[in-house]
Amino acid sequence: MARPTWCGCALSESLRTDLRGAWPRAAGAGSIDFLSPIMVLRLHGSPERTTVEVLACTRLREVGAVFARVAECEFPAGATPDDVVPVALKSVGNLREHVAVENQVFRNLVPGIEIENKITLHGDVSIWQLTSEMASQVGSASFPGFIPDVGNEVQRWEVFQHTFEVLSPEAERGYIAFQEQPSGAFMLKHKVFAEDTLRRVETFRHNLTVPGGDFAAFLDLEYPHLTVRALRTFSRTRFDVNLESSATGHFFGIEIDEVRTAGDEHVLRQAEVAYHRSRIHDGLDIATVEPELERLTNLVDSYLTRNGVDHERTFYSKLSFLRDIESRSGAASPTGR
Repeated sequence: MARPTWCGCALSESLRTDLRGAWPRAAGAGSIDFLSPIMVLRLHGSPERTTVEVLACTRLREVGAVFARVAECEFPAGATPDDVVPVALKSVGNLREHVAVENQVFRNLVPGIEIENKITLHGDVSIWQLTSEMASQVGSASFPGFIPDVGNEVQRWEVFQHTFEVLSPEAERGYIAFQEQPSGAFMLKHKVFAEDTLRRVETFRHNLTVPGGDFAAFLDLEYPHLTVRALRTFSRTRFDVNLESSATGHFFGIEIDEVRTAGDEHVLRQAEVAYHRSRIHDGLDIATVEPELERLTNLVDSYLTRNGVDHERTFYSKLSFLRDIESRSGAASPTGR
């Protein structure tokens, strides 16, 4: 009879009851109550051999547990649990430092590079309604092969951003933006891209002090080789649906945001589908990042279509949005030397 295996942050009571009956000596010592999930064995049988994937427990949360593949073992066809379990127990410690330590389980495979598709949302779309409805579908047939980022399923962000377009030199075209932090300091975001595209160079500087809030003077001092022009300040409200590809271990965000320029309130709403990082596991492959990102983007596109949301696949950036406003109202003067 099938039993639920998990409840809160421990084994379910029904499973513990079964285990006490199966191992009365251990139950008498009370050790059944303190069992921790160790591994899941996934068996693939064929006439020639039995292949066993060893998945080690890597995250424990109230909503459940996550297991990551750390090894793959082969046995003769018809191997029994008595054959498989001792070997699996020896290999379950593989990649232990990237399984048992929470802040070591992920790695960004393309540091300094943003990989992101964009979908522009037309009309008066409620970004929170769209976020909450879409988040509830992760793990269902609407998003096959994806699971929530367990314990971090949805995030909320809000920033005020002061943006300067980099006009020259040609090799550094893009923008530099200052984002206000609650501490009063600023985070500087520097993106380099000649045109709106899938990949863009992206670097950050944190906890900056900008004397008097004079961003132009700061850039003139810190980036004297750049010619820049100030664009409109905007507020950005964003909700992230965080999810993981169960086949590849890559983490992505469906980042649904609303940008409003200060004062005149031009509005841009988008769903950005972005690569975040990858779970370190046996078989991790950087070549699968972009294909899985594209598959997820197509799923988001299909979801929006089914739910009647007017939208458009694009790489349209915040920089292009601000530039288009300037072109309609008169370009700002460049600064810098």
